Formats: sequence, C-alpha cells, structure tokens
Amino acid sequence: MGVYMDQIEQMVWEQKQILENHTRELKNCPDGSLWCAHNHGKETYYHTFVDNGQYKRTSLSKDPNTLKSLARREYLSLSIKALENNIKVLEKAEKAMMAGDIDHLKKLMQKAYRGLPDEYFFGSGTGAGSIYQFAGAEEATKRHIDWGKEPYEKSTYRPEKLRLPTSAGYKVRSKSEQHIVEQLVNYGVPHRYEQILQIGEDVTAPDFTFRSWSFEFFYWEHAGMMDDPYYQARHKRKMALMERAGIVPWKNLIVTYDNDGVINVPLIKSIIENDVIPRL
Repeated sequence: MGVYMDQIEQMVWEQKQILENHTRELKNCPDGSLWCAHNHGKETYYHTFVDNGQYKRTSLSKDPNTLKSLARREYLSLSIKALENNIKVLEKAEKAMMAGDIDHLKKLMQKAYRGLPDEYFFGSGTGAGSIYQFAGAEEATKRHIDWGKEPYEKSTYRPEKLRLPTSAGYKVRSKSEQHIVEQLVNYGVPHRYEQILQIGEDVTAPDFTFRSWSFEFFYWEHAGMMDDPYYQARHKRKMALMERAGIVPWKNLIVTYDNDGVINVPLIKSIIENDVIPRL
C-alpha cells in the first residue's frame, strides 16, 4: 500500500505544480471575456470588459492575439477549478489510505510480533517464484528461492538513503527502485538488492542481481537522477567498470532510466516479463 500512497503523493505534487503555473499565467491574461455575434452566417468576436465602472466591447477582427489570450484565459480558469477539485480528492484519499509497509504494520501488531526480523513476515523475502510452471521445475524453483534467501554482502554506500520500505522486506533509495521491487515480488522473481560485486581491485553494487536458468548472474541497473552531473558521472563510471567485467546490456545487463523523474511502470512489467523471467 505504501507504493500506492507514494503514487498519490506524487500526483498531488504534480497537480499542485500545474496549478501554481496556471494561476501565475492567468494573472497575465487580459481581463474580461469573449463574446460572439452571428451576423449573416458569419461569426464576429468581441472582447467584453469593464473599464471605470463602464461595460465595454471591442471587436477582435483585427486583434487575433487578444482572441487567443481570452481563449487561454477561459481554459486556465476551468483548468484551475479542475485541479483544485482533484487535489482535494487526492488529499482526502491519501489521508483515508492505510500504510501497508512493515514499519507501520508492526506498530499495529501485538507486542510479541514487533521484535521479529522483517524477513519473517515476507516468506522467501525476494519473491516465491510462481514463474516456474514448466514440468519438472521443482528443483529449479527450490534452487532459485534458496539462493534468494541466502545472506549476501550488501553495499554500505550511504545507508541513510535507504528510506523507502518494500514488501520484499528491505528498503531502497528511490521510488523508482521501490516500484521495480514491488513488481519483482508481484511476479515472484528471486533477486538481491545492491549485492557487492568485486571487479579486480574495484568494488561496485548493481541495483538488482539475478540468476539465470543455468545459474549465471545477470543484472538490472536503474539510473534515476541523470540530470544531476555528479550522479551522471558516477553512473558512467559504474557502467564502464561493469563493462570491463563483461557485464553489458546486450548480454547480461538491463539498464533503465527515469523519464522526467518518473519511472514507466508498464515498462517495468514488460521488462520483467520479456527480459527477466525468460532467463530464469
């Protein structure tokens, strides 16, 4: 449920940004409204407004810019009303929703449960593999799920940034990664998050690590802040390091990016269905 609450929060933020922009633009539109007269099958547009308490009307036949500005004013006025309504509805829904992350739910549990490790509440902790449906798949299923349960060396890079909970029982750094994890869990894909990978004398940590049907490793790297020069440079260094180890997009690496700060959820599902699951 936490992911859906984040989505509503994002929608509210986006609607408020649009509302702010439209309100600012409306102030620069001309006062008054548009009036249209029909004479002999011809439409004539007029600008109607009040000047010093007097109602006035001027023809716009030679003033297309004012006509466009008045049309824009009408659109902005109605858009603002719609946005204000939508924001109220979304904020009401956000308050009514109950957080479903483990941190919140533990507070509602009886005291005996609260001290248990998070992974106790999530089965395999990495997805339980409804993807294995072929004949004789029991051994492959167990092998992948057991691998997903095994302890592994995790990245210790900026642990304070691990702030978003997932239903896999661990926290991630961004909403986009959170969406990816929820879909991996939904599809039952065993995986590891930020597992340390030694490449020569260097160390890196791909966002997601998987094992193929032949138990070869493959990876998923998601870049979410490519408008940040420091992040962009770090991402390029990471890609170069992984390429040096033979980890490349056309072989064993999936790379995705945010689109204007938002990840495409249908694209995530498509990648899991077409690029991840077929390899398992």
